[in-house]
Amino acid sequence: MVTPAHDTGKEAVSPTTGAQPVLGGPGARRPTITDVAKAAGVSIAVVSYALNGRPGVSAATRERVLRVADEFGWRPSAAARSMRSGPRAVGLVVDRALTGAVGYGAHVLEFVVALQDVLATRGLALVLQVVDDLPAAVALYGEWWAERRFDVMVVTDVRTEDPRLDALRRLRIPAVVVGAGDVGGEVANVRVEDELAAERVGRYLMELGHRHVGTVTGPASLHRTRSRTAGLERALDAGGATLVHEPTGGSPEEAAAACRRLLTGDRPPSAVVFDTDHMAVAALDVARRTGLAVPWDVSIVAMSDSPLCRLATPSITALPSVQTDLGTAVGEAVLAVLDSQPLPVRHIEVGGLAVRGSTGPRSR
Repeated sequence: MVTPAHDTGKEAVSPTTGAQPVLGGPGARRPTITDVAKAAGVSIAVVSYALNGRPGVSAATRERVLRVADEFGWRPSAAARSMRSGPRAVGLVVDRALTGAVGYGAHVLEFVVALQDVLATRGLALVLQVVDDLPAAVALYGEWWAERRFDVMVVTDVRTEDPRLDALRRLRIPAVVVGAGDVGGEVANVRVEDELAAERVGRYLMELGHRHVGTVTGPASLHRTRSRTAGLERALDAGGATLVHEPTGGSPEEAAAACRRLLTGDRPPSAVVFDTDHMAVAALDVARRTGLAVPWDVSIVAMSDSPLCRLATPSITALPSVQTDLGTAVGEAVLAVLDSQPLPVRHIEVGGLAVRGSTGPRSR
């Protein structure tokens, strides 16, 4: 093996000599690669070779460099490594308005954990930031992309007219879009079959005799909201029933207010479908306060299950949560993009409805 010129094979220079950087107290600074090289008695190049496992360094020297670096607590600069080999990270920028809504926030965590599990198989980090609105997300995309902070961007909670998609195309950012309709062949796309799932819910309520149904959702601009509403409408229209839609910002408080408007209106629905578990639980309290019994006076369905639905009184009929499956599928799509495979379009099916005590035949 050829040994670099500065690999003298000398015994390690103790970090307690004058070469050791000051690591604590007034004027403390972070150790540098130069400090490690001086203390180990080798060149900066040899330190780099040793720490990166490259050939050209003897085993004794490599061991000495690693020991000195460990004693100094020195690690290679993430920024410098990014300049050489790329960021090895995936970006996820989420809207505070939705993460602040309790129901959506819990689902975001399920999604993120499953996504990170897949990324970890390749040593990829997930860079997550919460912003106040979509223009802030667009600005952050440009900043992060210019600074080489990520390899692929994941885009969730897509709107019908979403400036983030325009930014992806304009900046030519590799991306995986979650839950959108037709986004073209420029980005990978992972979709949940929300419309078909909502159609099944509508048919189930029709079978129970419900002919006037309400639905309380998140923002009307979300693709998810449009898909679910379309599925319910299709099922109810087929049976001559009607649907009244109350969009909200997504919080349980807004859902409770919307539910109250529905149940105290001139023509209250006999069943109400809610976007999240927290919305549906809030509706149970609204029904009680308005003197209605669940499910005899009004039936309640949640579009996403959780322990809250199972522990409520009565327990709430719900569709299963798909956030874990969704996070896994998005992670796999990210890896496909990184591997330069054809941009995938994945479909996540929603399982069968768990029928519980919150739904029953129409009685009024």
